Amino acid sequence: MTTKLMALIFGVLGASASNVFAGETQITDTQEYSYSTKLDIAEVTMSPDLNFCGVRPVVMSYIDHMGKPHSLRYEASGNGCLGQN
Repeated sequence: MTTKLMALIFGVLGASASNVFAGETQITDTQEYSYSTKLDIAEVTMSPDLNFCGVRPVVMSYIDHMGKPHSLRYEASGNGCLGQN
């Protein structure tokens, strides 16, 4: 029974470590930004692609100071139409 328990523990630890080494983060849901939203951003992990013209919702992923991943949806103005009249 001890061998089975050890195999289970190493299997769980190995799966967790592979996610960390692969740079994967588990984001459960996307929060909608408002002016009253309190932000705690330690590191941006995914910036939105702003290569579009106009305003539309975009998503940014980040990690807070406690190491917890977050995803935030907000309206952004694209830079794809700069120089166009």
